Amino acid sequence: MDIVTARQLWWGVIGVGVGRLFVSLADTLTDRERFSAEFRERMQAADPQLTPAMVDLLVTVGAVLGVILGLAVAALAVLVVHQLGKGKLWARTLLTFAGVWLVISGVIALFSIGVVEGAGPVLSGAASIVQAVLAGGAIFLCQRQEAAKWFLPRGPGAPGNR
Repeated sequence: MDIVTARQLWWGVIGVGVGRLFVSLADTLTDRERFSAEFRERMQAADPQLTPAMVDLLVTVGAVLGVILGLAVAALAVLVVHQLGKGKLWARTLLTFAGVWLVISGVIALFSIGVVEGAGPVLSGAASIVQAVLAGGAIFLCQRQEAAKWFLPRGPGAPGNR
């Protein structure tokens, strides 16, 4: 059934997104000196008394908070995909919008992957492309005529009634 396959594709999108999140974290923490230097340059104008240790701490805390936020978004996405399987039309709509955004991001990553330097950004761009392909497939499957029956209102004889 289209919805079952679409849910599996969405789980793939979420899994690749979590992997991409940890690749970005590893890239940030391994190249912390560069990130700290860039951040220190930006912050010197606002607070000239900022020490290098404080900047390192802020970069690390920012990376960890980014991972926590990313994992929270992934957990929310899992809940929405679960609702998609229950036939909730709002879940299909929300995932369609998110998927279109992922497809656009993937196309941008596809055309900019030759410009980036370093393993982290290249892996992140490749993951974005994979997410775009998976999300595009999931959107397509959710919009097919067979899948549309899944989202009809429930009733005693309604298709997709569980």
